[in-house]
Amino acid sequence: MVLFALTKQGLAEMLDLARGGKTAIWINRGLLDEPDIKRIRAEGFDLTDFVHWIDPVNEVAVAEAVETIKEHHPGQVLYIERV
Repeated sequence: MVLFALTKQGLAEMLDLARGGKTAIWINRGLLDEPDIKRIRAEGFDLTDFVHWIDPVNEVAVAEAVETIKEHHPGQVLYIERV
């Protein structure tokens, strides 16, 4: 399973969902600073942050990000935060 968080609130909810599982989490740029990213990865999460910010209400930008995620996790279920 793969989760895609676009906002801080969505990230908090997804971290709770992913705890203890084999879940990959992709996050929007700027949701966490580098120390927090390192801390979350040290907790065992498979966390990837985008290199650029994705406007959560821009459907085209979100769709492009989803395609990137699918390339890295083919065949897996992907849950996307909607705003």
